[in-house]
Amino acid sequence: MDNREKLDSLIAQACAVVGAELVECDQFQAGKRKVLRIYIDKLEGVTVDDCSKLSRTLSAALDLEEEIIPGAYTLEVSSPGLDRPLKSTRDFERNLNRLLRVTRSTGKPMTGVLKAVDENNLTLTLKGSAGDVSVLRSEILAAKVDIQF
Repeated sequence: MDNREKLDSLIAQACAVVGAELVECDQFQAGKRKVLRIYIDKLEGVTVDDCSKLSRTLSAALDLEEEIIPGAYTLEVSSPGLDRPLKSTRDFERNLNRLLRVTRSTGKPMTGVLKAVDENNLTLTLKGSAGDVSVLRSEILAAKVDIQF
């Protein structure tokens, strides 16, 4: 098992401890330090305690497996945030029945409630419209949860 597989396994175990799902993991160099940034999500939302617990769990595991990330590193754990672009099928599934703002390749944005998603399409019930609209995912430039106050 290579270091990336070991890291992925440790992250999955730490996520299981807090009952969270891994949304995204970025590993990059920032100056002289390495940064491991992890985004997690839960149906009921992510708390600061969830992030802290995952950080402590993963950090302890990485301390035992020093070859995975040799040298000093910074571990950052957070929720994906409300304004994060939705990309994967799982991102969309987590946001079923929420209001989305979708910009297609035509450049015209549309706002609607996400009713269904698969690998190729989204189904939105548009604001002020009586019917559903199917949108090809290949035509989507950007999709975000539309936050209403």
